[in-house]
Amino acid sequence: MIFRKYLKTTVTFLSCMLIACSLVSCKGVEITGKTEDVEEYSEAECMIVMGSERNRYQNALGADIWNLPVENQHEATYGPYFVSKNKEFLQNIKTLNLLASKSGIIVTSTEMDKIRTISNEFYNGLTPEDIEFMGGCTLDDVQHIYMEYFLACKTADYLISDADLEVSDAEVKVIKVQQIECSDKESAEKLLELVNVEGANFAYYARQNSEDPEIEKTLSKSDKTDAIYTTAFSLEEGQISGIIEENGKYYILKVVDSYDEEATHVKKLQLEEVLKSKAFFDVYGEYKDQHIVRFRDSFWNEIDLNSNPESKADNFFKLFNENISF
Repeated sequence: MIFRKYLKTTVTFLSCMLIACSLVSCKGVEITGKTEDVEEYSEAECMIVMGSERNRYQNALGADIWNLPVENQHEATYGPYFVSKNKEFLQNIKTLNLLASKSGIIVTSTEMDKIRTISNEFYNGLTPEDIEFMGGCTLDDVQHIYMEYFLACKTADYLISDADLEVSDAEVKVIKVQQIECSDKESAEKLLELVNVEGANFAYYARQNSEDPEIEKTLSKSDKTDAIYTTAFSLEEGQISGIIEENGKYYILKVVDSYDEEATHVKKLQLEEVLKSKAFFDVYGEYKDQHIVRFRDSFWNEIDLNSNPESKADNFFKLFNENISF
């Protein structure tokens, strides 16, 4: 689930996209979209999300995190920056819910049962201090914001449902090589003769002579198309290359593993996530630009991340991720 995956932390995938769009806007690009007249989330609903995330960060890193400086942002310290990212995050949820309504995407009764279950578990685990920090939230508040988040995730999945996201192992195959790097061709030629002697220890000559001390390299076919990669992926396991010239250097390679299955699988998953992100952005980015959601409630300017230090509940997203699937 692309949206859920990227929304596990406060600085979300969608928030990053919004930052990028904001930076462009600051350079004078005209905003042509319509600002939507939407009902904003209540203070309690917003603080359920932000309170849980505040606690998650603070439980792990301590309260001093909010005073740390941030660079290249409107905010000087991490506390105000954190609040602004949560605000953008919730605006993104609202935008996706608008798109859900347009697309006829709804929460089914079965899905609603799951939402009620995790809502009860989250709310019943709150202490009085948690509830106070989370705007005096009720069970209905928890259930509603979980439902909104669920619908945003479901809509994001819908947006990429028709995209071609299939990646073959061949496209991303990962191999392991040993490499010798030289600055002059004559030295490379002498070493090539030595490593091709029957029984020669390639790794020994590499360690003794390579200008790059990191002789073990892991290469993925999807990363580059230069002469080194092209040659490496043309070799069989155990084969030694000829001399490869690249960027004024001379290289000799030996393939020691022609197919790292585990690394290939990881690379495949990574590329699939990149494709999902692009597919999602292509649709959502255009819709978001034309349907602008802005929260203007005054409480956003009054949030104190240092209040209610006894509040520790930090499992809003954890419960969702563990119990909700599509």
